Amino acid sequence: MHRGNNISRRIKRPKRAVLRLDAATSEVSLAYMTGDFETAIRKATEILSRDGLPPQYRNVLQSYLIRSVVLSQPELSREELNSMIEELTITDPTLAEKTQKMSVALYDLTIANESNDYFETLTNEYKYPQLEIIYYRALNAAIKGETERATELLSQLAGEDERLYVVRMGKELLERTV
Repeated sequence: MHRGNNISRRIKRPKRAVLRLDAATSEVSLAYMTGDFETAIRKATEILSRDGLPPQYRNVLQSYLIRSVVLSQPELSREELNSMIEELTITDPTLAEKTQKMSVALYDLTIANESNDYFETLTNEYKYPQLEIIYYRALNAAIKGETERATELLSQLAGEDERLYVVRMGKELLERTV
């Protein structure tokens, strides 16, 4: 009987560690989605500094980190962005490519104020990425001078949760566009 409890404890420890990592990664995700980029950067950096961090967590956290930096640092230069992209160690090739392309698109749209069609062909089954795609398509349309299309896209964000960064930014963009 005593021996079984010992095995049970050994199984629970790794599970707890995974649950803690899941929770910490979720905190970074929530901070990113609500536009609390400083918290996302701080927490992602803290977690990424841990030894033995499983690659799937490292990959996701690096993706949130670079996107949070781009969205929170309007003075970021393209050279600094390129340097950050080169330093990424995302092991999943698909996520690595997506993170690189999305980071450049975010930079172009939000810092350089240049059009970038990256979001135009994207789709996603999850709600927040769908809202993100709509917002950045609208921002791209506004930069191109396609006011009607931008307004049409931004109206899709109306009624969504205003705690979300892209919803708040969409509302501000709609007010500037109309």
